[in-house]
Amino acid sequence: MPVQPPEYDSWKGTDNPFVRIPGDPGIIRLLILIVAVATLAVAVFSLTHGIMDLYQYLFLLPIVMTAYFFPRYGIVASIAMGLSLVLLNVLFVGENLHVLSLACFTMGVFIGIGGIITMLSENISGLKKRYQDIFAMSEAGIVIFDRDTGHIAEANPGFLAPLGYEYEVSSLPSFCDLFETTEQCRDLSDEVNAGGGAAHRKCTLLTASGMPRQFQISARKFFGPFILCTLMDITGRKQYEDTLRQSLTEKEILLKEVHHRVKNNMQVIMSLLELNALRAANEYERSQYAEMQGRVMTMALIHEKLYQSQVSGLIGAEDYFSDLLKNVVSASVNQGTTCSVQAPGIVLDIDKAIPCGLIINELATNSLKYAFKEPTGSEIHLTLAAGSDGICVLDFFDNGRGIPVSYDFSKSETLGIRLTHMLVRQLKGTITFTNHDGTHYCIRFPLSPHECKVSQSPAQVIEQTTISKWGVIVSE
Repeated sequence: MPVQPPEYDSWKGTDNPFVRIPGDPGIIRLLILIVAVATLAVAVFSLTHGIMDLYQYLFLLPIVMTAYFFPRYGIVASIAMGLSLVLLNVLFVGENLHVLSLACFTMGVFIGIGGIITMLSENISGLKKRYQDIFAMSEAGIVIFDRDTGHIAEANPGFLAPLGYEYEVSSLPSFCDLFETTEQCRDLSDEVNAGGGAAHRKCTLLTASGMPRQFQISARKFFGPFILCTLMDITGRKQYEDTLRQSLTEKEILLKEVHHRVKNNMQVIMSLLELNALRAANEYERSQYAEMQGRVMTMALIHEKLYQSQVSGLIGAEDYFSDLLKNVVSASVNQGTTCSVQAPGIVLDIDKAIPCGLIINELATNSLKYAFKEPTGSEIHLTLAAGSDGICVLDFFDNGRGIPVSYDFSKSETLGIRLTHMLVRQLKGTITFTNHDGTHYCIRFPLSPHECKVSQSPAQVIEQTTISKWGVIVSE
């Protein structure tokens, strides 16, 4: 179980190799005192031997040290050392106005330099504190290590807590030893050395107890031989994603099973219609049953394609319409009719596929019933294409005798034609037809953004089987 991060105040004083903090202020104070005493001793020696030019510059050393390490005393140290210089000149040089004025000027310079160093030190302290705040309080893990030896120079609680390590850098193993495999660490270092950085690499690190955890790592070169890495613990997210993926797989399996059962139920309905057709009183009733069988077969075939589809909820149009026309032709008296379907890469969802299938079933049934005098040489062609504007164009045409000139397609009262118009409106499309060497229907309807995206991607191979006959036994 990873340890919890300590309070920030208990961590922020730890030594950082990139922002040095005095380990013991008492030693620094003693060192400054020794330097100050030595400076005064050199000054006395210089004045007693008549050396008047260089000794005063030594007074800058304790001033700079005090202003840097203890900024609040910088100005005080400047004044004290300046007064000491003036007092020594009075004692050893006497009331020489030129010398005294020069000493007073030098004291002013000391105070100015001490003030500047104090301000710079305060700014450095502010930046140092800001760095420590960001470093210590960041939720993302941050670690700095030597890219040659792997030695960890600094690590924050966001890195140490998930791995269960104490907050002492000296107790940490080499950075590469934290990886599940050394190849992951080597690949990360090589990428940083080659390109200056690496981003969003997924790696597995081991906790102090040896348990693997997933991290997303980004790294950059940092101050010479070091590499700075930021790490985000994604173990929980990965587990959640795996759970979602498993749940999605189970739902897809269940959905495919639903489509399979719906298809079987529709095949039962087709078998019942076939039994009723056998007991029909006349040919007209039998033809009505056959048409109902064809419509049910169209929807059953949709569900068969759906549970066999490799793309959830989408159907390959070319494969579906080819099988649909083959079934329609095989159930008609014109079984020698040739069918041609071209719809490369077009996919439809169930809301588009069912109306399109029913429309094609009605048009193909009409062609087989009325268009051809002789079955020899009869042809049905179907093309489907999607434009860049998201509009799909479905062209259906045959080489039959064509519709009489006096026939008004838009005002037809036959069930098949009225059903076709209703289905075109359901697709939010339009339909036109012409007579030229046969009957030609053109249907235009919009595709959904998802259908457009998948249809414009590389052709997908969807291996599917078909319902071979309308009256087949229900498959298990």
